[in-house]
Amino acid sequence: MGTDAVNISKSYLSRGPCPSSFAFLPQVILKDLEVLAEIASSPAGQTDDPGPLDGPDLRVSHSELQVPTPGRANLLNTPGTKGLECSPSTPTMNSYFYKFMINLLKRFSSERKLLEARGAFIIRQLCLLLNAENIFHSMADILLQEEDLKFASTMVHTLNTILLTSTELFQLRNQLKDLKTLESQNLFCCLYRSWCHNPVTTVSLCFLTQNYRHAYDLIQKFGDLEVTVDFLTEVDKLVQLIECPIFTYLRLQLLDVRNNPYLIKALYGLLMLLPQCSAFQLLSHRLQCVPKPELLQAGDSPPAAPKSQKADSPSIDYAELLQHFEKVQKKHLEVRHQRSGRGDHLDRRVVL
Repeated sequence: MGTDAVNISKSYLSRGPCPSSFAFLPQVILKDLEVLAEIASSPAGQTDDPGPLDGPDLRVSHSELQVPTPGRANLLNTPGTKGLECSPSTPTMNSYFYKFMINLLKRFSSERKLLEARGAFIIRQLCLLLNAENIFHSMADILLQEEDLKFASTMVHTLNTILLTSTELFQLRNQLKDLKTLESQNLFCCLYRSWCHNPVTTVSLCFLTQNYRHAYDLIQKFGDLEVTVDFLTEVDKLVQLIECPIFTYLRLQLLDVRNNPYLIKALYGLLMLLPQCSAFQLLSHRLQCVPKPELLQAGDSPPAAPKSQKADSPSIDYAELLQHFEKVQKKHLEVRHQRSGRGDHLDRRVVL
């Protein structure tokens, strides 16, 4: 069983990047992923000796293949990633499964056309065949250590789009929506740390989990970021997404101004970021539907235990998460300035 898992991973990940092969990928990938799902869910995967993996950077000992478990740090050394330390909330995952996730992200990083053409399809099929929470949890853990920040931002954007729009992830979205359990809170924190590679997707994750006050705090930090055309395009897409069925509950909460003041402030924050465009008009029209008298009554006086403050999630340290966001975005800014030849000159600029 262990040999089968290794062979499947090798054959799948070693396929050439030839664009003409993309048309045949769905049928081939489905066959491979179905077998992988059987192997990854089998207890045999935890005990079989995989032996050395062929190919560059795949010669790893059995001990290195073990998935980190709570209370134990384990290193998986791959190019582009530092030592991966698993968070205490990491679900139990088969060692082959975790190694496959690392190799899959490596392949996406080296072959961007594959990510663009079939990345979403591959991830969605994995979520159908395996545990969706494990898929997102493992990828978030791996991306947290990714040294190629541009790829990390692109990959986070891809994962976020899948999370918010795919019917296959309906249950996972419901799990994150209320953060009622410790497991869902741990998953949110794990995703958040990687989602920080992309500011707008981080806000959308807060909207999904109804962390409206934290979303408002994040948007306030956007004034210190480098505002680019790509950044504004993502804000535009988020506004379009707010109008989709996935955020019906969010739009209905606009009627309850007293309990959701930070939701309204966050949406107004997005409005102030946008230039005069169709997305600006769309969001402006939506906010005009908010009951004005209640908005004025809410004022600056904080309501009693508003939902937007997530008073029922005391285990989440939002101040620490905000500091992590600032740290990750500072790294992104440094890399962008180095690439553009501006060295360490980190003065904030607006690029339109």
